[in-house]
Amino acid sequence: VNVDGETTLWDEPRELCNALALLSLMRIPGIGSVKAIEVAQKFSSWEHVASTSPEVLNDVVGKPAGELAYAAANPPWVPEPPEEVQLVSYFDDQFPDGLRSIPSPPAVLWVRGSTPADHRCVAVVGTRHPTQGGIEAARASTEALVAHGCGIVSGLAAGIDTVAHTAALDSGGLTWAYLGGGIERPTPRSNAELAERIVDEGGGLLSEQPLGTEPAGPTLVARDRLQSGSSQTTVIVQSGVPSGTLHTARFTLEQGRQLAVQAPDEDESGDPAWEANRKLVDPEGCDPKILRPNSDRLRKQIAERRPVADLVFADPSQLVEGLKDR
Repeated sequence: VNVDGETTLWDEPRELCNALALLSLMRIPGIGSVKAIEVAQKFSSWEHVASTSPEVLNDVVGKPAGELAYAAANPPWVPEPPEEVQLVSYFDDQFPDGLRSIPSPPAVLWVRGSTPADHRCVAVVGTRHPTQGGIEAARASTEALVAHGCGIVSGLAAGIDTVAHTAALDSGGLTWAYLGGGIERPTPRSNAELAERIVDEGGGLLSEQPLGTEPAGPTLVARDRLQSGSSQTTVIVQSGVPSGTLHTARFTLEQGRQLAVQAPDEDESGDPAWEANRKLVDPEGCDPKILRPNSDRLRKQIAERRPVADLVFADPSQLVEGLKDR
């Protein structure tokens, strides 16, 4: 309680589990999302941190122990978000449960609208430059998934993402977009109206990036793990090689989720836009390099999969019938 008798953030039970407290922790040099979560799980409050020996702090966070001890007495200030934005902590009920089990979960999500925490979701992703066959496949698959009761997760990018979000809304479903930048200015700007529609019709925009962050290569790749992590299944509708879509495919395998891949359209089977699909559905498997595995274990896992996809489908009914519960 402060000098005016008002309850403050730091007086709450398990105060370090609060979203603002986690953001404050992440302002300490050397502490990112994972370490912030570990600190919040280990210590109930800043006071608890301050009363802990340097040796114990070092065991928990390593080199940033000194910075953490200083911050316990002088917590870095974090401003409240605008009224239309909510901060969702790793420890909150609104936090998507699937994200808690991925290798590098975000400590905090910035959200406009709702989160997919209470929904069975499927990620529908693909190229920014789809063929007509790819567009039709994305629309048909999304409509079937919505009819089956699934929420649709994607990334608001041009192309397949846009088709998936739009088809979900047109079918009366819910959809969520994970962004690689701040949620106050979704990109591409051509999808600004779609972003508003997603929020207005019950879905949401989510990001682990603070407001004002411009999307860049690393942040876009990082958000791909959130799409797959929030979903029981990732559907690759259409993708060439190389493609950012393949990051999502890799994260899906890394996270132990189901990877479903659309079989190439017979009329367009030679089109480069279907190249990744051809490789991922090949019963002989494919070169792991196209998925850029970041460990020998994952590289070996991909090499042994024949095909790489868990589910190969040619039409939406096969997709829906083959969905695996998490």
